Amino acid sequence: MYIGLLHLHNFGRWLVLVAAVVAIVIAVLGLVRGAPWGRGAKLSGLAYLIMMDTQLLIGLVLYGLSPLVRAAMGDMSLAMADTQLRFFLVEHFLLMVVAVALVHVGYALSKRATTAKAAYTRASVFYTLGLIAVLAGIPWWRPLFPGA
Repeated sequence: MYIGLLHLHNFGRWLVLVAAVVAIVIAVLGLVRGAPWGRGAKLSGLAYLIMMDTQLLIGLVLYGLSPLVRAAMGDMSLAMADTQLRFFLVEHFLLMVVAVALVHVGYALSKRATTAKAAYTRASVFYTLGLIAVLAGIPWWRPLFPGA
């Protein structure tokens, strides 16, 4: 089960990245063009949000099942001294939780905006910050398509 979830989580990162880029491009173009806040902007933001939430849920299950995390919890001082253990135990986890929170805030604030400009601005800023946190938290040294 662990390996299957790990592969699903790895594949999910690509869905998150695609959803993020689409949502950000739509938000920025809407802002630049002065377009009305419409269905495309709402749905792209919602897709990004759903992908992030799904990844977080899978990640939390992996966190509980991970032999790497279990080993690290056994000796926290040793784990903090090891770059890879620290990354998965603390850095990846925190960056992704922050990323999910940023996307949620951006989605909620854009829904509550009273003008299209405000909605697009909020979505652009928070979705981009969320993507930056995701990019910072991805373990880039791991295979991009494991098992391929």
